[in-house]
Amino acid sequence: MASECERDGRGEKHRCCRRRNRERDEDGQFARQIEAGDVLAVFEAVDGPVVTTTDVSDVLGITTEAARQKLNRLVTEGELQRRKTGRTVVYWQVTPRDE
Repeated sequence: MASECERDGRGEKHRCCRRRNRERDEDGQFARQIEAGDVLAVFEAVDGPVVTTTDVSDVLGITTEAARQKLNRLVTEGELQRRKTGRTVVYWQVTPRDE
């Protein structure tokens, strides 16, 4: 997903370049559910070791509320950890050291 940005050619990962267009069916519903693996793949699409709800929302084409719910479910399941830094909550993948 880390392709060169068409806007500036510098290889930057702008929001416009990270967003996926989600396919819809004939009724306007999303054709595919977002799975845990899709959320975890966002870590590869963004710079740095942490993601935010906005990162997940931009990359997967979902609302920030849906992103928050999916991230928090992964925290509950032990796949991610989270920490509030100022007004932003950041999430990171659990490593053996974190357990």
